[in-house]
Amino acid sequence: MLFFGINSFGQKFIGVGGELSVMGLKPNARIWVSRPIGFEIFGGFSAELGDYKFNDYEGGLKYLHTFLYSRTNRTYFGLMGKLNWIDLAIESNIKTNLPVAGVLIGSEWFSKRSYLKGIALELGYQYGVKNYNINHFSKSEKPYREFPLIINLRYSIYKKTKV
Repeated sequence: MLFFGINSFGQKFIGVGGELSVMGLKPNARIWVSRPIGFEIFGGFSAELGDYKFNDYEGGLKYLHTFLYSRTNRTYFGLMGKLNWIDLAIESNIKTNLPVAGVLIGSEWFSKRSYLKGIALELGYQYGVKNYNINHFSKSEKPYREFPLIINLRYSIYKKTKV
């Protein structure tokens, strides 16, 4: 079990918060099940790179693994998978969904007086592409690509959980 980083002496937290990214605004829930291992569920509004209107939605999951830890700072890498529900208003109101995968590195700073508040910055890369028909009468397709950079700023309020 120590290979996976699960141990009994780590601080266990559960928190809720919000995440602001380049193309979206998402509420989320994050749980640190041990000192090195965490998970996050997120979902909310997003926008396409072409129209910048928050008329799309996304939801997903992150797996986080801490590699540097102190009482007031946690630096981690993560794997992310999400599903985007996109309204391609640029191309005659076509609606589609898009699976996206990504990797990220982040750092979260906790308040010094207590571990109840955290601010995190995450940077990474994501990939998702899908071909869609331009119109129903022709067989021509056009690709839609997800914005490749992950740049997230998040704020969380945590509560310690019992072992």
